[in-house]
Amino acid sequence: MRRRDLLAGGLACAALAALPRARAEAARPLMLGARIEAGGRFFASAFDGEGEGRLDLALPARGHGFAQRPGGAEVVACARRPGRYLAVIDLAAGGIRHMVANAEGRRFNGHGAFSTDGRLFFASESDYAGERGVIGVYAADRGYAPVAVWDSGGLDPHDVRLLPDGRTLVVANGGIVTDLDAPRMKLNTGAMDSTLAYLDTADGRLVAVHRPAAELGALGIRHLAVAADGMVAVAAQYEGPAVDLVPLVGTHRPGDREIRFFAAPQPTLRAMRQYCGSAAMDAAGRVLGVSSPRGNIATFWDIADGRVLSSVAVADGCGIAGAGPDGGFVVASGLGGAVGFDPATGAGRPLAGSVAAAGRWDNHLIALQGGT
Repeated sequence: MRRRDLLAGGLACAALAALPRARAEAARPLMLGARIEAGGRFFASAFDGEGEGRLDLALPARGHGFAQRPGGAEVVACARRPGRYLAVIDLAAGGIRHMVANAEGRRFNGHGAFSTDGRLFFASESDYAGERGVIGVYAADRGYAPVAVWDSGGLDPHDVRLLPDGRTLVVANGGIVTDLDAPRMKLNTGAMDSTLAYLDTADGRLVAVHRPAAELGALGIRHLAVAADGMVAVAAQYEGPAVDLVPLVGTHRPGDREIRFFAAPQPTLRAMRQYCGSAAMDAAGRVLGVSSPRGNIATFWDIADGRVLSSVAVADGCGIAGAGPDGGFVVASGLGGAVGFDPATGAGRPLAGSVAAAGRWDNHLIALQGGT
């Protein structure tokens, strides 16, 4: 075992000791994200409200999204698409409990979600052999054994979330066709078919499918955030002409006929550069934070009326998460560093701790919830 791996275990033990303190200081939860180290090593790393390290575990390849199992100290790290692993992290033990490999002809697409009782894990995947998007279903209470495969309601499923009703899964299908031999190459940007799909987790049945308006056919819905009342926020990427200024952020309430995209000021749309990298709600579900790493900006939106409240400049800032009940957010940079930001006041502060400050953070952050 390498010294770094021993150190990782020690940091994880420190994480366990720090978690009661994090719960007591509810406004400053631990943040967990994927980190890239010079030389091409990849980690799942957590830091506290000051940016100090609390967990550092090596991953076999680049990580992407994370999902925390309800009620416990277990998190699934999803490989970046086209991914070949799900890493099940035991926060209490400070190590990786299970490694789940991709099925033949399929690849993981970077995101997943748990059932309310924590027994099932739903992973977004591409079935290259079947030329379709799927949700892989895994029994978390049986070592993440595969138990079902459901149609995702579209092509190129990416983000996936469970709604507060505990039964409905919402899936962001980006609509991009790729090939296993060149999985990052987009083959159909002139004929995309992005969807927002709702599935019944009782049997995988497709409940509803919604698409952007026809004039937004080159818009790919890729990231989601869900409020406690079931409102779904969407963050998209645009594959049309570079000169187009199109809405990228919106909401949908299950049962509504259409996705409501927000009308943003032109300077905001220009700054976002047709690309949203991640989305997160504040604790109250009133403010939506959206990162745009290509524009080096994160924007914050009033969910009720779609107004832009404020923004913060973060170089290559993509990872974003709500930072507790005070309404703050944390935004992490792919070039190194993280910023705490209050969208109500527009005040921001760099997190000075060594891990947050030095880490080159990948696409997503999550705030670890109590009970870990």
